[in-house]
Amino acid sequence: MSDVVVREARDGDGDALRRLASEAVTPDVVAAGGRFDVGDTEHLLSADVIFVAECGHHLAGYVAVSEEGEVLCVDRLVVAITDEGRGVGHRLLDWAEGYAVSRGSHAVRVRVEPDNRRARAFYARRGYGQEGALLERPLAHA
Repeated sequence: MSDVVVREARDGDGDALRRLASEAVTPDVVAAGGRFDVGDTEHLLSADVIFVAECGHHLAGYVAVSEEGEVLCVDRLVVAITDEGRGVGHRLLDWAEGYAVSRGSHAVRVRVEPDNRRARAFYARRGYGQEGALLERPLAHA
């Protein structure tokens, strides 16, 4: 897992993020925010704060987050199929949770499709509990 580096997305990352989203968002990939949609991806890339994970010299995943009051929302978390099992999703979520703490958020929330068992199990292992249709994790400092 130590070869995964997370950083804030740069202007030049857009094409790689679009490609990664279209290749990686399949029913068996840990992803938040529902099915792949080109328009939705464009909206996320222009409006959200995005952190990317790099393995070596390639993008291995990204997490797009936005704020709703005192809650940080994970709008999408994508891991490249070729980088599954390397801790990329955990590192990205660590980064998002740290960002939430730095912004004074009280919780991190994510929407996951009800039939996406893999994503639900991933978030459950991270301490996210169900809050209606959403999964949420209170932050320790709150």
